[in-house]
Amino acid sequence: MGLFFFGKADPDEVSSAPRADCALCTGDGGRLLWRGAYWRAITPDDPALPGFVRLVLNRHCTELTQIATIEQTQLFKLLIAIEKNMRSILRPDKINIASLGNQVAHLHWHIIARWQDDPFFPDSIWSPERRRDAAPELQDRQQRAAVDVVGLRRPHRRAALPGGAPQNLYIRAAIEIQQRRLQGGA
Repeated sequence: MGLFFFGKADPDEVSSAPRADCALCTGDGGRLLWRGAYWRAITPDDPALPGFVRLVLNRHCTELTQIATIEQTQLFKLLIAIEKNMRSILRPDKINIASLGNQVAHLHWHIIARWQDDPFFPDSIWSPERRRDAAPELQDRQQRAAVDVVGLRRPHRRAALPGGAPQNLYIRAAIEIQQRRLQGGA
């Protein structure tokens, strides 16, 4: 059972064509940090949540099981690289990684650095705030996130991105890992 049988499309195949009623098909969904062949990284620039990144599939799909193996592989490599770099740069108490799709039915993942003194902790960031006063460390966290993102938003020395797309620290690490593996390194 392939996608095509004598030129006829499989009736169960899910369309990945852009949808006019999907905010992640008609726009980036936030400030673009990086765009690859399959995924893009954006930030909603929420001052209460420094370093918040979303990985968004570049084509329209709603479920993880609908995407190709190469897209799944790249997704998990990017998630791991982003989490490692967030831990190193931002030093959060916890990293939340979530894919819901209830409000926006387009496959995307939230990678959120969390601190015990953030406005929502220990609840999700979509819950009501538990505290309104900003943590004393919030400004430092915002500066670390901004400096590292802005400081590394130039094309990679070994492999510039198509169209001169910006790269941030989290995504740069994922690309470097993939390049080492392609070259036979660990």
